[in-house]
Amino acid sequence: METPKRTRCIAIRSLLYQGTSFQAANIRATIFHNRVTKGVVLLQVRNLTRASVLLALGIVLPSLFHLSGIPGQVFLPMHIPALLGGFLLGSGESFLLGVVLPPVNFLVSGMPPFPNFLVMMGELGMYGLASSLFFRRLRWGIVPSLFGAMLLGRVVAIFGYFVLFAILGRDFGVLSLLQSLFVVSLPGIAIQLVAVPGLTTLILNREAARNL
Repeated sequence: METPKRTRCIAIRSLLYQGTSFQAANIRATIFHNRVTKGVVLLQVRNLTRASVLLALGIVLPSLFHLSGIPGQVFLPMHIPALLGGFLLGSGESFLLGVVLPPVNFLVSGMPPFPNFLVMMGELGMYGLASSLFFRRLRWGIVPSLFGAMLLGRVVAIFGYFVLFAILGRDFGVLSLLQSLFVVSLPGIAIQLVAVPGLTTLILNREAARNL
């Protein structure tokens, strides 16, 4: 990513090549530099605000499910903000959001339990990272990016539980794990396939309309 200072130097050089005087080029480049700097600051503030809202959502939603007695492994409430982060934040920010959510929830409510939340840190981190890379870097659509992220996150979860069970000396039940990840959680997967594309489209369309 170009820094504002480097962008200003490039702008001056481009204007000089076009025959603009140095003084005029410097003034125009300064105006451009100020606009770029303002844009960067606004982008950082926007991402910080979004990350804060998603973090709060990632704590409140699971807490509501736990209080109501609805099993979290069925509806996966923590997954929604982690996946949304990939579409609304940068790849690094969305990865960090996914990694932070499980231990924060463990400290707040004791769920997910230790050591399961260690595996979920990798799983949710991959959700955020993969969805961001697919959507923002590779320019995939929202739904293909979501499918790809959900699949990669579960691959990370399978590998994580394999390592965890090996460390704890437990038998690795592949079939029961696959059933938990793909069958028991079908209601949560269905909710994600509706909520994440819908909310992402709504937020991005409102942002685009505001910038017109």
